Amino acid sequence: MTPRIKVVKEVLPNGLTVLVGEDHSSPVAAVNLWVRAGYFDEEDREVGISHVIEHMFFKGTPDRPRPDQIATEIKSLGGELNAGTYYDSTNYYIVLPSENFRKGLEIEADALMHPLFDPDELKREIEAVLQEGRRKMDTPGAYALEMMFREAFETHRMRRWRIGEEQALRGLTRDDLLGYYRCHYVPERIILSVVGDIRAPEVVEAAHVYLGGMQAQPGAALGSPPEPPQERFRFRRLKGDIKRACLVLGYHAPPVLTDDDLALRIVAYVLGSGQASRLYHSVKERAGLVDSIGSSLDSFRDIGILTVMAEGDPKHGMAAVRAIQAEIELLRQEPPTNAEMERARSAIEYRYHQSRSEVLGQSSILAYYESLGGYLLAEELVERLRRVNAADVVRAARAHLTIENATLLEYIPEAADARLPAPEPEGLAIDLKKMAPAPALAEPASARAAEEPGRPVIPRVTRVSESQGVSRHRFDSGPVLLHERRSDLPLLTLCITFRGGRSGEGRENSGITRLMQSTMIKGSATRDARQVALEIEGLGSSIERVIDEDHFGFALSILSKHARRGLEILTDLIRRPAFRHEEIDKERALQLAAQESIKDQSLPYTFQLFRQAAFGSHPYALPSFGLMVPVQSMKRENLVRWHRAMVRPATMVVAIVGDLEEQKALDMIGSSIVDWAQEGHGEKDPGQLIGWGASEVVETRRRQQTSQVIGFPTPGLQTPERFSLDIVQAVTSGLGGRFFEEVRGKRGLAYAVHAFNYHKVAGGAFAVYLATSPKDEAEARRVLFQEIARLRHEGPRSEEVERAVRYVRGSHAISLQGNAQRAYRYADAEVRGIGMEAVQVYPERIASVGFDDVHDAIWRYIDPDHCAMGVLRGEIVNP
Repeated sequence: MTPRIKVVKEVLPNGLTVLVGEDHSSPVAAVNLWVRAGYFDEEDREVGISHVIEHMFFKGTPDRPRPDQIATEIKSLGGELNAGTYYDSTNYYIVLPSENFRKGLEIEADALMHPLFDPDELKREIEAVLQEGRRKMDTPGAYALEMMFREAFETHRMRRWRIGEEQALRGLTRDDLLGYYRCHYVPERIILSVVGDIRAPEVVEAAHVYLGGMQAQPGAALGSPPEPPQERFRFRRLKGDIKRACLVLGYHAPPVLTDDDLALRIVAYVLGSGQASRLYHSVKERAGLVDSIGSSLDSFRDIGILTVMAEGDPKHGMAAVRAIQAEIELLRQEPPTNAEMERARSAIEYRYHQSRSEVLGQSSILAYYESLGGYLLAEELVERLRRVNAADVVRAARAHLTIENATLLEYIPEAADARLPAPEPEGLAIDLKKMAPAPALAEPASARAAEEPGRPVIPRVTRVSESQGVSRHRFDSGPVLLHERRSDLPLLTLCITFRGGRSGEGRENSGITRLMQSTMIKGSATRDARQVALEIEGLGSSIERVIDEDHFGFALSILSKHARRGLEILTDLIRRPAFRHEEIDKERALQLAAQESIKDQSLPYTFQLFRQAAFGSHPYALPSFGLMVPVQSMKRENLVRWHRAMVRPATMVVAIVGDLEEQKALDMIGSSIVDWAQEGHGEKDPGQLIGWGASEVVETRRRQQTSQVIGFPTPGLQTPERFSLDIVQAVTSGLGGRFFEEVRGKRGLAYAVHAFNYHKVAGGAFAVYLATSPKDEAEARRVLFQEIARLRHEGPRSEEVERAVRYVRGSHAISLQGNAQRAYRYADAEVRGIGMEAVQVYPERIASVGFDDVHDAIWRYIDPDHCAMGVLRGEIVNP
């Protein structure tokens, strides 16, 4: 495939590699430093040190000695900074308005070349890292995955709890960090990748100025001791305070970019990617043995591992494992169908283009493949993947997906039956002759699609307005179409939303909108669930549900050449859902399971507890997945009536952003609604929120962390105060924010400190999320309230407000790079009554916010005497 952007590569005299890609589609740039060092490069005595360095990287230099100084400077440039540590790399990146790229590069180069690694700050950050590790222990899927790695590997460093053990982390010193840094952070292992609305010669010149002075020196040996071949099946079962069981099945795989690595990528897709995949269809849909299932491949320079992960009822665990193994054995014996191979190729093409839709993604792809041998490998990989055939897939599956090469980790609730059997290798051997034949797979819809029809007859439509390249059209039957042409990539996103839904629910039917949505996409009068999955994924796409308190809908991101076909399938499902009894029963069971599994997710469940405390009898207080009793009792006629009331042309907003001409968009939407008559009584007005008093909902669990959401009532979405509250969020949250620095930065009381606005039509909240050790729960809350009191009394400093304004404006530009983000934001604003222009004028509205506006918003709305709390309280136990 032809690269979208021209890439300039230059190696500085000291050995540091510079890659620059010009992308003028959005006024932003990513400045990405990629270091070829990660968890695999750590000795056993220093496990986790790469991650600790990542935490310390932006924490000060001689020229910027304050721990929050780099973060506040980046915010003042309108930028966002972050970092990530992986097994074989660590990267540090800034995304900011492109006009400020040079200053961003100077700051990042200063952090790279002159880290302070202040001992006192190091102690605080190690405590934050320990909190991060405890959060992972409280996340069943993440914990189970690493425990599987521990069982699967004997000598390779993949076996270790990668974040590090508590005693070893607390023993790390500044000298330890400097020693590791000097060995691994050397120019020959560093790649600077800059992509965005910049000019390559200017970036190369700036790289020479800011990074050319870094001294060249050889680095320590890279990588891990080798792993011997696995010769027997391995199994481990763990128990914890969780609601659903996790199954993780891993197979050792070959290194990255080998022929078998590419073939196993297709294997992972065919087995467990999407609703048309074999595991989803046979283990989840047909047998009902799991709530969710998928497969993936992780590959590195020396090893790889193919993983199947599933979640479900622990009593079905071994039956699910046998069903998974049966599908794997079938793939080892018989090649994938033409339809499966075509779906895989379509997905590869879509993901290839989608990965190039944002500057950060592009910069990371360039750096990653450069670290493997050259950035052009990214383009070569796509072509090589397209050449993989069915015989290659079978060969790779037979070589690597054997019982002897497998490791199974089962993580189950403490209350699960103690008599659950442990699997034996011979019990997993599958005799395909005794199995029922698998159903034949239909050819993908893209192969059968007819020629594009001529100009259809469509309802009368009026072009109402146009603003900054986005046009608004209203059809006589009610629907509004928002359209923006962006032709830089052969992609588009279609978002169809309807006003109402969850905001019209009560305790008697809580969860009906979500159940209706999930069942709608499981078939129409002319398509069953399997056919929907085959057709949509044959186009390289998937249907995503849009779920909000004030509206609901569906989104489809797709190659633009398949737009008409994709829209025809989606509108068929929206207008004519079959609501088959068997699909309702399946989706009901999954929704009831989700009501339990959300309790294992710290932030979502704590926020659910907060909403319950804050919103009383209002629909916003109801759980995201509904209440158990009404969901259990919902019948087909309930869904049909709700669909008739809620899915109506009069409340419909369609946003299309991407490579599609305006007239074609009008023809496509018009032909899809031409005979759609108005039915139903319309959505229920949720009414304004009633003022709340101090209340809290607390739940105690055996967990490593306590999570709490503390929130304060704010007015509805349409009030001007929301802009001031967005500035309050920027002043208080994130690196350099007031709350972050006081609670985590200075005292190390929490790993996560996030402030956020919950802007809804009927009212909302300004909320703060804290994740702490259980012993620090009260102290973290006390410090938070202390800082709120100071802000209420003094207000933020004028420079904080000015910096926050620049940051929010820059973040807004960054958030609108991709088609999907733009389509959703336009549809969201339009369907909630503030108009899509609200997205476009947002930077100007934010620029008009001053100190008095912010101080007034803090004084009026953020009052510790008038708040609500949701607390998921942990009781520490050994995992």
